[in-house]
Amino acid sequence: MNRFFLFLILVSFVSCSEEKPKLDETVDYSAWNLSNPPDTLWGVDVSHYQGKIDFDDLEEGAHFVIIRSSIGSSGKCDQRFYGNYARAAKSHLLLGFYHFFYFDRDGELQAKIFLDATNGKRNNFPLIIDFEESKVVNNPKEMNIDSSVYNLRKMVDYLQLQGKDVMIYSNRHCYAKYNIASNFPGVKLWVADYNAMFVTEDFPDCYIQQYACDGSVYGIPANVDLNVIVDSKMIITPEKQPQ
Repeated sequence: MNRFFLFLILVSFVSCSEEKPKLDETVDYSAWNLSNPPDTLWGVDVSHYQGKIDFDDLEEGAHFVIIRSSIGSSGKCDQRFYGNYARAAKSHLLLGFYHFFYFDRDGELQAKIFLDATNGKRNNFPLIIDFEESKVVNNPKEMNIDSSVYNLRKMVDYLQLQGKDVMIYSNRHCYAKYNIASNFPGVKLWVADYNAMFVTEDFPDCYIQQYACDGSVYGIPANVDLNVIVDSKMIITPEKQPQ
């Protein structure tokens, strides 16, 4: 790994309020082959909160982008999903999608909404379920744990029955509180942890780590989450764009 970038990552862990971390400006991200990605990849996840993204510029500072496609069970897509996808699909970035999960809504219905939004689109990742507590949506910390896990199970099961590989995103707190590892053995994990690097020892099924929440990257006008994939061969599907 580039020593400069490793140093930059480590100093960024102190707090999300510290100086904004950046993806390594010394790496030539355009010089790698989409069909044969390197083991360690760096990238971002985005939603409408990041504003209008210049994906040509983003290619200069990232290997991949994971786009929020859908939210809850109302059939609502992220406000910028279609525009983000249309521009990202023309880039050389590896692409993925995530659905923001509502704890109190039927999991199977949420799975169908996720599939409706993403089927037929270029996708190099498992389908990702964003499972996290939030005060501003339907996921307060007071939600019943058993019913929340039950709805998540219904979503995971339905996606798997459709032949989809599935990944769950969350943080250390939710993984422990909702017993994600034991309730969903073998399901790939994406862990948000801003205080340690390469957390695979604590989470054997972790393949992506979100290591910063206020990053600065070419092509994105707002703060953005930064992520690292430790072993791309285990999760990346180097498929071509659908014809």
